[in-house]
Amino acid sequence: MKTLLSIGLFLISALGLSAAVSNPQSIFEEANTFYGNGEYTEAIEAYQQLIPEHQSANIHYNMGNAYYRLGEFGPAILHFEKALALDPRNPDIRANLELTQEAAEVIPTSHSWANGLSDRFSANTWAWLAVTSFWASLGLIILAPLYRWRGPMRGGVTSLALVVLVVSCIGLYGWHVRAGYGVVLSDDARLSVAPTSSSPAAGTVKAGEMAKITQSHGDYYLVRIGSDKVGWLPKAQFSPVWDS
Repeated sequence: MKTLLSIGLFLISALGLSAAVSNPQSIFEEANTFYGNGEYTEAIEAYQQLIPEHQSANIHYNMGNAYYRLGEFGPAILHFEKALALDPRNPDIRANLELTQEAAEVIPTSHSWANGLSDRFSANTWAWLAVTSFWASLGLIILAPLYRWRGPMRGGVTSLALVVLVVSCIGLYGWHVRAGYGVVLSDDARLSVAPTSSSPAAGTVKAGEMAKITQSHGDYYLVRIGSDKVGWLPKAQFSPVWDS
């Protein structure tokens, strides 16, 4: 089995955590100590105390590494995906995700060109760019003539603001599409034809496989994997990459 390229990259990094839990920095350091001692289950439990109040790429990356060490590839891939959603340009997170997918023997989901563009920045950064460029464009189009600002400079700046607005909207759309995906957490998870435990089986799926969520009902998600697998999965065996 291949080793993760940067298994401890964030284990000693400092987090600017607020005080929603009683000393979150201390909990983070305790989790890192557990990890360093090979106590991966205890490390995961400690990191979990910081979620959801203190979501960060560092925490999810560390949890992915800990799950990988335990051989639980489904949860490992889930947390690497969560880390990428927060820090999409980090090459170490992406490398460990790919190696874990290889170890789990799952094929990465192919995304559209909009998803490729969205990887340039996080969803929050794209949103900030969209809002900023929108108001800049509006101001240049409506307010600039009132102050008698004319000429090629105004046209060039206005065009630039509009281009940034369009590109940022495409980037946000890419993240919107990805928000509808989740990860299978357990091996041989059973797809059902209806959202009940007594429903006939519609097939099985591997831990770590990505699936598109099309519907939620009770304790089940209706998911689509690839072009040929559709069925209901228990929420205990499947988790969205983005929590609602």
